[in-house]
Amino acid sequence: MCGRLLVLVFLLFAQLGFGQSQMSLKAKMVDYINDNFLLLSGDEGGVYVVDSATVNTVGELKFSWNGKFGFYRIAGEMGSIDIRIMDNNFDFTLTGSIGNGELSFAENDENNQYQYYLSELNLLNKSIYKLHADLEKQNVKDTLYKDKYAEFKQLKKEKRSFLKDLWGSNIDSWSARFALAQQELVPDIKLKANKADEYYLKHFFDYFAFSDTLLVGTPVYYEKIGKYLKVIKLNELIKNGNYKKIKELLGNLFWLTELDPGSQKYLANYLFNRYPEEKYPQVYYIVAEAYRVLNTCEYVLNSRIIRNRIANAKNIKKGWQAPDVALYHSLDGRFQSLSDVNSELTLFIVWSGSCKHSVELLTKISQLYYLYKELGLEIVAVSLDNNLDFWRQTISYKDFSWINACDTDGLNGSVASQFSIHLTPSMFILDPSLKVVAVPQTFFQLEKVLNEVFQ
Repeated sequence: MCGRLLVLVFLLFAQLGFGQSQMSLKAKMVDYINDNFLLLSGDEGGVYVVDSATVNTVGELKFSWNGKFGFYRIAGEMGSIDIRIMDNNFDFTLTGSIGNGELSFAENDENNQYQYYLSELNLLNKSIYKLHADLEKQNVKDTLYKDKYAEFKQLKKEKRSFLKDLWGSNIDSWSARFALAQQELVPDIKLKANKADEYYLKHFFDYFAFSDTLLVGTPVYYEKIGKYLKVIKLNELIKNGNYKKIKELLGNLFWLTELDPGSQKYLANYLFNRYPEEKYPQVYYIVAEAYRVLNTCEYVLNSRIIRNRIANAKNIKKGWQAPDVALYHSLDGRFQSLSDVNSELTLFIVWSGSCKHSVELLTKISQLYYLYKELGLEIVAVSLDNNLDFWRQTISYKDFSWINACDTDGLNGSVASQFSIHLTPSMFILDPSLKVVAVPQTFFQLEKVLNEVFQ
């Protein structure tokens, strides 16, 4: 009991995160006395609330939290402020209102440059959108139309020139990259309806670097993805049941990640959280499939068998009764089948030593194994490798010390067949009766389920 309690305490600290320290933020915002604000940050699953506070009677907003240096967002009813905090005690002043006022940071703080870029682009965007709205209302033959249209084109040219300069000459600075990430190009007024929408979508991510490790997982990153989902009218497509179009659009979004595994992971977790399997099963499976294409090893078998397995895999969800498969070539003679495993929770993984995605996932899981083992978790990893020596060398070299077995028949074997396996790695969390508790698609989802079960 004492050991279990110690592990729970350790996990609590682990969730808070190693390398974290006491942080504080103080902002002078005299125009917002008594207004409430949230301090937001991002992780693998999306944006979350770090702290909340109210501007006091002397115009000071104060946040205090245990965290890390990085990107944060201060959000209120009247707008938000994005900042990069690289000091345990951070402060700034806002003179005027959010979006129109002046933000001042410490001397030589790159947040000053970032806010300058945003303010310049904000002025251009406001003028461009205003002229666009005016031109839509005016008759093309109107004498003022020609002059306004010329002004509209000139402003668009200035904005594009500004963006190109940031992209070319200043791309090494985070302030330029973050300012660029928040920009879109406005279609020409002469492009109507579908043509205008096509142009906007085509250029939506022109200045957004999915592979930027500083950008990925920040509120700016998730805001852009959320905006894209709104632009493509995903909720409307879901309502109309147009899953073929949803598959095309979300598939394109994953390919835009430039085959960067880190960005794909954050994108997938965000979409899984936004469209959970229980409420949006079709969308969830589309996201899972798009993620798997780029982050798993798919295998070629009889196409009809694979198609059937893909279809059957959708039925393996919470409550599904897992078969009591044999654990061939088990390295621990006590375990000859799944039912021999006596644990509160079993993580059943089907993998392959020749699949780099499998090895990467199992390596991450091995770092958590002993912590959760003390709480009642056991891991059973069945490899589909046909070379037993290669399999043994892999688990020995990587120190995978849980229950290991190998079905040398691979995809033709009973494990792959009964669990509808068509790619590796595949994970299934089982209760003592071998009923499925969850089918995590990513390591983040796995951690989330384990934390929920063992807390």
